[in-house]
Amino acid sequence: MGMYLMREIGARGVYGNASLPDFMIFLSWKSLPWYWWGSEHFVWAAVLVVAVPGLLAGVFGWLAFRSRVSGVYCPSSRRR
Repeated sequence: MGMYLMREIGARGVYGNASLPDFMIFLSWKSLPWYWWGSEHFVWAAVLVVAVPGLLAGVFGWLAFRSRVSGVYCPSSRRR
């Protein structure tokens, strides 16, 4: 969402460049990186807001369950 908002500022930014966000101009970048593609569209930004954290959570969850975490994280491993 931050990428979308940076693109929405456009020419109203400090440096007045409509194609690059202010921090990229400050850092002397000449063009947008590939991962900023589509960031000017609100719908795409909204999809990424849900999809990227969901994908990361799925990967980490899969790794946690695959490694068969035990101990404090698993209620069945409590000693009585």
